[in-house]
Amino acid sequence: RKEKEEIAVNIKKGAGAPFNFMEVICQQFVLDKNLDSLLTALKCSGSATVNLLPLPVQTLLAGWLAKSLKRLVVLIPGEGNQAQVCFQDGRGLYPEVPFLLFARESLAFWESLKARENSPVVIVAARSDLEAPAPVWQGDQAQLSLHSGEEVLRERLITWLEENGYERVDLVTEAGEYATRGGIVDIFPEDKELPLRVEFFDNSVVSLREFEPLSQRSKQVVNEVKIFSRRPPESTGMAAIELLPKEAVFIGLGDGGYGNLIVNFTSDEPEITLDYQPAPAYLGNFELLRAEIEGSERNYTVVAVSEHHRHRLESLLGEKPDYVVGGLSGGFVSETRRWVVLTEREIYGTPVVGMARRRFKGVPVDNLISLRPGDYVVHIDYGVGVFAGTKRLEHSGVEKDYLVLQYAGKDRVYVPVENLGLIDRYIGDTNEAPKLDRLGSRSWLWAKAKAARASAEYAEELIETYARRAVMRQEPLPAEPRWLAELEASFPYQETPDQLQALREVQEDLIRGVPMDRLICGDVGFGKTEIALRAAFQVATNCKQVALLAPTTVLCYQHYTNFQRRLKRFPLRVEMLSRFVSLERQKEIISGLRAGTVDIVIGTHVLLSPKVAFKNLGLLIIDEEQRFGVRQKEQIRRLRADVNVLSLSATPIPRTLYMALAGIKDISAIHTPPPGRREILTEVAEWDDGLIRSYVYRELNRKGQVFFVHNEIKSLGEMERRLRRILPDVEMVVAHGRVASRRLAEIYLDFAAGRYQLLLSTAIVESGIDLPNVNTIVVSQAERFGLADLHQLRGRVGRSQEQAYALFLVSDRKGMSAEARKRLSAILAYSQLGAGYRLALRDMEIRGVGNLLGTEQHGHIARVGFNLYTQMLKEAIVRLKGEEAPIEPKLKLEISAFIPKGYISDSFQRIAIYKRLLGVEREEELEELRAELKDRFGSYPAVVENLFQMALVRLRCRQKGVLEVSLKGGRATVVTPEQTFSLEGGLTELLEFLNKVRL
Repeated sequence: RKEKEEIAVNIKKGAGAPFNFMEVICQQFVLDKNLDSLLTALKCSGSATVNLLPLPVQTLLAGWLAKSLKRLVVLIPGEGNQAQVCFQDGRGLYPEVPFLLFARESLAFWESLKARENSPVVIVAARSDLEAPAPVWQGDQAQLSLHSGEEVLRERLITWLEENGYERVDLVTEAGEYATRGGIVDIFPEDKELPLRVEFFDNSVVSLREFEPLSQRSKQVVNEVKIFSRRPPESTGMAAIELLPKEAVFIGLGDGGYGNLIVNFTSDEPEITLDYQPAPAYLGNFELLRAEIEGSERNYTVVAVSEHHRHRLESLLGEKPDYVVGGLSGGFVSETRRWVVLTEREIYGTPVVGMARRRFKGVPVDNLISLRPGDYVVHIDYGVGVFAGTKRLEHSGVEKDYLVLQYAGKDRVYVPVENLGLIDRYIGDTNEAPKLDRLGSRSWLWAKAKAARASAEYAEELIETYARRAVMRQEPLPAEPRWLAELEASFPYQETPDQLQALREVQEDLIRGVPMDRLICGDVGFGKTEIALRAAFQVATNCKQVALLAPTTVLCYQHYTNFQRRLKRFPLRVEMLSRFVSLERQKEIISGLRAGTVDIVIGTHVLLSPKVAFKNLGLLIIDEEQRFGVRQKEQIRRLRADVNVLSLSATPIPRTLYMALAGIKDISAIHTPPPGRREILTEVAEWDDGLIRSYVYRELNRKGQVFFVHNEIKSLGEMERRLRRILPDVEMVVAHGRVASRRLAEIYLDFAAGRYQLLLSTAIVESGIDLPNVNTIVVSQAERFGLADLHQLRGRVGRSQEQAYALFLVSDRKGMSAEARKRLSAILAYSQLGAGYRLALRDMEIRGVGNLLGTEQHGHIARVGFNLYTQMLKEAIVRLKGEEAPIEPKLKLEISAFIPKGYISDSFQRIAIYKRLLGVEREEELEELRAELKDRFGSYPAVVENLFQMALVRLRCRQKGVLEVSLKGGRATVVTPEQTFSLEGGLTELLEFLNKVRL
């Protein structure tokens, strides 16, 4: 009682505070007087019946009982995902009480439970899991303990990992993987949040460190760790619940439970009534909720998923409620205690998904890092050649790694790694192989000079175009704070950090007074539409018109319904122009645009018609510009001349991407996956009836739906008959671009409503269809699609927290063209979340860049390659801006410098490190890379330190504008545009000279 009085005083002191932690909810809950009655009943009779409670209150009760009785409590909330929901709630409500999710076949779970014997613990379990057969592990080799400083054979550890189900990889990013590098072994144990780095010296463990999968950098040191087997256990004849301690308190199990103490939930007359009901839903009606809060004597606690959301809710609902930041699955009301807990689920009418822990498959891929033997490359001095691999050579006692380039006439050039900056991958104008240059020929010099002149002329044209926009002035378009807060509040997800940054940049662009021209580059489903919607809202509330241009009718319709739903509470008129709209209605809308009575119009290419005119257009939004034709792009260029422009793309056309990267167009990149999003599991296979059945029925068995794409209208009927034969009981519907507009809309709405299980269609689903219940897609004749198309199709699934699957069917693996094989290989290689940006670059490599920068530039790109041409263009733009372009120095340093195979065994990782090491732009980056190498691969030998010294020489040369440096026989030569210096000494003296000299 004394403890409860103290809690009551603390709560009173904190009343009205703008921010509290989740413990405030627990502190309020324990003040319920009926809890004392429940505790007395349990101690006297060993059981009690309680009225059925909302899930969050069940979790509060379980945590309170565990703390009060100092015993194990087993909460059985129901089937499905209810156990997962209560587990997440418990971790937020009771950080001091261990909450464990029942995992029958996980040895880590049982060991964790054993370690917490005789202490307050809550296990959350589904009834079916408790009734399943109990597991048993054979032998004493099912777990392995590692301690810092102990004697352990490295080979013994690797053997144990192999025998216990761990997969060997180059880089550890997912649970169940391990990798070895010299004296380092990286392991991702199944039960850990972060992977583990084990560093050996001889046969001793000298260090145990957790590390981040994305950066591969260590985070913190640990003294000991247990690693559990991933082999599935054997089953026994008894139920798994029998393995739990008999003295456990079971909650929600019902009649016939286990243990001495039990709490049964009942819908009949209970022995003890706890007055808690689910909270009502307000569906975004902030006026109603605000009036209730201000006019009520009840105490309101509002749970926000983030600090950003808390600020937003406080601006909408006022300061009267207590605001809590954390995660809770739902709200509840206690009328007798005059206490209301509301989450964003009730406030907005939809569950707000919080940020999930990010796991990454793979790491960002650099253009040169991904070189493979046989790839075409461009050397700035020698021209187009073929990369033939790496080779270690010794000359005059100096040992180095060289990149071997093959030229015409079987000539070879050996490029020392310190000159990696002179090489880049060749990307041409078509997918045909380029002609190799011949060493000593003048043709390359002529081609390079002509390309440089052409790029300078084109740079002037680009600069002039964008300079015109830069000097134009327009009325700033600020957001109305309260309205914007209401719109933001209706977004049913927690914004990712990248998304928030992009939103800030767009808002700042619109109030700057200069026309915006920004590219939002983010993978499919990463939240680009939300940025567009808020930008449109900001412009429209300033009495300016907005046009959103979409490439397909279906995507246009989806944008329209989304904008209508989100903006219906505001005085804005949103209309759609597409073939879903009758001609008579289109005329009315066009008339409204001319008169200024339509605020936002969303349309297909119909918007580009000469008949469409705007009274006061303030913002043009272009969704997936690469999907419009050449003539349409010319019309877009006319439309965008003097208005704000926002482009959205998952795989931007290379011209747009280059302009953004070159600093001509602003870019906001969204790399962070939405909360809870998983990587889409992708498979490429030939047609197989059984395989297709397994994909479709796996999805249908979890109450989901399937897209089946066959992009050929004339054979769509035959495909339908084939599918109905192998899937006789599946409700399917067929759609394609020649279906009447009204019928196509009906099909889409019926499928979205769940009336059909499978949609068989052409690629009309490629852009924009957003149906979270569809998490399997099958694409036939996948070899006929472009890489960006394949990526877009795959992006139609995986928009919920369910695991998504993509099956790409090919007609004949052996008969496919080389380009088709490359495309399908790339779609598999870039299956991780956020890969669209890199797929845009890879797509250029496969199909060539074509006429990207205008017909005048076409031949120059074909000759010198896209990368070198755009590098020249970028340098020309820098010079026209009055800045100095950095010069890539040529280094001839005769010192032994390389990465030994014993230090980094994988040749591609070695090239990646060379590229990063000899491409740094700041000395701080060099020190960061030095620390990373030691962390990831252990202490490095002296020859690697020489590489760092070379990198420092290159950095100083770029800073001072040095053209060339050579070091041979104790004498260094430094060549600048004005003069040549000569000095005695080695690397140390050379670095001192470059540090002091003023050039």
